[in-house]
Amino acid sequence: MRVGVGYCDDPDTAAAGVRAASEALLRAGNGSAPCDLVMLFATARHDAQTLRDAVLSVTGNAPIVGGGAIGTITNDCFGYAGDQIGVACFWLEGARCDILAEGGLLENEEAVGERLGRRLKDLGTTPQSPVMLFYDAIDRTDGLRLLMATWLLAGMERGLGFLPSLTGAGMMGDYACSPTQQWIGDKVAAHHALALAFSNGVRMDSVIMHGCRPATRYYKVTKADKQVILEINGRPALRFIDELLGSAIPPESYPFFLILGVNRGEKWGEFNENNYASRLCLAVDKEHEAIVMFEPDMVEGTEFQIMYRSLDLDYMKPKIEGAFASLGDREPVFALYINCAGRAAGYGGVDMEDAIVLQKTVAGRVPILGIYTGVEIAPIGGRPRGLDWTGVFCLFSTSKGGAS
Repeated sequence: MRVGVGYCDDPDTAAAGVRAASEALLRAGNGSAPCDLVMLFATARHDAQTLRDAVLSVTGNAPIVGGGAIGTITNDCFGYAGDQIGVACFWLEGARCDILAEGGLLENEEAVGERLGRRLKDLGTTPQSPVMLFYDAIDRTDGLRLLMATWLLAGMERGLGFLPSLTGAGMMGDYACSPTQQWIGDKVAAHHALALAFSNGVRMDSVIMHGCRPATRYYKVTKADKQVILEINGRPALRFIDELLGSAIPPESYPFFLILGVNRGEKWGEFNENNYASRLCLAVDKEHEAIVMFEPDMVEGTEFQIMYRSLDLDYMKPKIEGAFASLGDREPVFALYINCAGRAAGYGGVDMEDAIVLQKTVAGRVPILGIYTGVEIAPIGGRPRGLDWTGVFCLFSTSKGGAS
């Protein structure tokens, strides 16, 4: 497998698509050979059909997969909240990638997941199979509603009988949650879930990075309604958190700031970042004294801790280096970085961009395509889950001499 990556932030959609795709071909050393697969991510400022046509004019008639991203990252460029486009062109060279798309997320995320799961089962997917999952995270048909990874994954498990160690993302195109469209192989669509199932000769190793540690003891959700936490320790949730944090952080600052950590490992064991699912507050509901989360899995009985964020990014380098070290005699060929949009320095209020740490640590060993997302999906405590405030570094590798 070979991969080339391109980037552009030109507001002219057609020109940007041509430039990014041309750069991807050039960097792969395949200036004229048609590629087998294209990953494409772009902000909401670009028209999906125009961009698809522009990329295809360069890459040939390859299937295009991807969708909205708040920004993109490559080995030497990154940007967000603008006109960013990222393209990755794949030459599979004996490997295979099955593209499975299912619509209907607006009606029932779990049913969509079950259909995907059944199709993965028909392909012979095993717990070790390399699978990625991307879905449209935004519903703008009547106000704003987030589509849920938790329910999508539950459906996939029912349809397949288990969940492989998959990674993926809930896609969105800007911080305003504007509607976007997706590329699902041979067409443009919306409100779909998309699974990419690679043949077993391709391996995908992933590590998660959120840089958060527990700041409190455990508390318990005692009443919840879907993604709304109504009570904590038997008291109204908003009042409980407000009294716990005090005047230093007013409730209006909780959205995109307050992080709750759910430990999926040993409760009293040594802290292990890989066992913590970060849960980010989306909004507060003052009328019901509740807090609204990005995902609906903090149900009654869930124990959690309030988390604090690291002010530096020194935790990233050893995790990325560990992913490379774990390959043994396999050949790394590509890295996909799925990054919570809240981690961007310009939005999260930190001094250093994690994109820069990523670029410096990878140091050109493989092509990188990074996307700023609304939800990240990766295994926590041995099970894939929707995550918040997380960077997922996914390293693709093949056996020496190629994949089969």
